[in-house]
Amino acid sequence: VHTHGAYTRCVYMASRASRAFSFVENTSLRGLAGSCALAGAGVVVSGLVMRQRMLREHPICQTACDQLERSEEVRRWLGAGEVSTGGVVGGYVDIQEGTAAFRIPLGRSADGGAAYARVEAEAEWLRVPGAASASGPPVEERASARWLLRHLELEPPQGGGGGHGGQPPLVLYSLEASVPESKWAPSREPSAIPSAVRNLLPNTQALLGDSEAHRFVLTLATAVMANAVAFTYLHRRARGLERVGRVLELLRLPVDRPAAKLRAAAMRVAERSIEARALQPKQEGGGLYGWQAADTLYALAPVVSPAAAYDLLLAARREGNGEWELTHVSLAEPAETQVRLTRGGLATGDSLAIAQAAVAEMIGAAESLPLAPSTRGAGRGGERRRT
Repeated sequence: VHTHGAYTRCVYMASRASRAFSFVENTSLRGLAGSCALAGAGVVVSGLVMRQRMLREHPICQTACDQLERSEEVRRWLGAGEVSTGGVVGGYVDIQEGTAAFRIPLGRSADGGAAYARVEAEAEWLRVPGAASASGPPVEERASARWLLRHLELEPPQGGGGGHGGQPPLVLYSLEASVPESKWAPSREPSAIPSAVRNLLPNTQALLGDSEAHRFVLTLATAVMANAVAFTYLHRRARGLERVGRVLELLRLPVDRPAAKLRAAAMRVAERSIEARALQPKQEGGGLYGWQAADTLYALAPVVSPAAAYDLLLAARREGNGEWELTHVSLAEPAETQVRLTRGGLATGDSLAIAQAAVAEMIGAAESLPLAPSTRGAGRGGERRRT
């Protein structure tokens, strides 16, 4: 059962990977760039939403919001009848150092300015004894953090036309700090960045000066570049295969009986040379591509062996008695053939004459394998292909 389940999971993962590669190969570079940008934006937005949720659900933030909304002193400071802590909360929580700071929106003051409260807290670590267990040894002690609110102040409303401009913050509650504030705490310095955006993002000054952030950005940039190179390679490979397919359709020859005999004879020559006993056509029915004149044939045929795939290059001439004689047999790497067939004017795959010349050039540049006497008289007749 376990083996069958593991096999099913492997098949499922292979299927998903195949679909992913198919998507990458068949999508334009612009589409891939757009997909990557959307995926990156989705990751960033998800991270910011999770960060906002973590800040909102922290007990200190919830307690401070409750106190601020019920405080008469806050209402008098704002000159508003109601205080609302809804909106984007800024700040950080450092569980290792045991400190936290929050910048909580309070809505609008009477003069229209945006008001915020600054809350600072630190953690006191407690050892919680483990409970006794009737079925075994007692549970070990564990550490628990008890958060203490140590500072609460109201920032002067920003952007309004009232009399809060230039005033110092109003401190409602403050205790001496046992642990220094982290560099990730919201900055007290004025900024041209809107307050809601400042709250949404971590402290940008701390982010720019943090070595771990630099390493993360470097790692992320390296990963993006590696994926871009891989996507570009797969995309170009797919487009190259598509162009090769168009060229081969231009060069397709009818595989009549004489042509099939010539190909079989060329395969026997290649089998002796590479000691491959199971060389056979790659495609069902066997494809033959090239061009045929009155007494000349240049062609290539994709073939496979148990170890590798090849492109079989062959040339033949028709003798006076009507029989065809092999004059050239060689093997080429499919990747090299694809490059030659899509080079220069063949990039658009719409020129039969250029395609025929490319096949003849490949055969002329390759060294022929030793031909056996049996390659003579490989076949009679055969259809001709107009050039």
